[in-house]
Amino acid sequence: MTEYKTYITFKTGHMQVTENTTKENLPSTIQRLLKGPGARVGMIAEVKIVETSSDCIVFLAKNNKVLYPPQDKIND
Repeated sequence: MTEYKTYITFKTGHMQVTENTTKENLPSTIQRLLKGPGARVGMIAEVKIVETSSDCIVFLAKNNKVLYPPQDKIND
């Protein structure tokens, strides 16, 4: 089973790491971090999700804007 780590950097500079997020939980994790209470009040500076086995970034958003994967590729 593929697992992911979620790195959340707050505007204060504090970072929180959530270990062992599963592929099934990724959509709800991303939704919560981009549209949840913390995002609405502007607390979150960056969200990065990394696949633990390959150490590759699979999702990156800064200041509530998705940088990776490129959104035009998702909508094609």
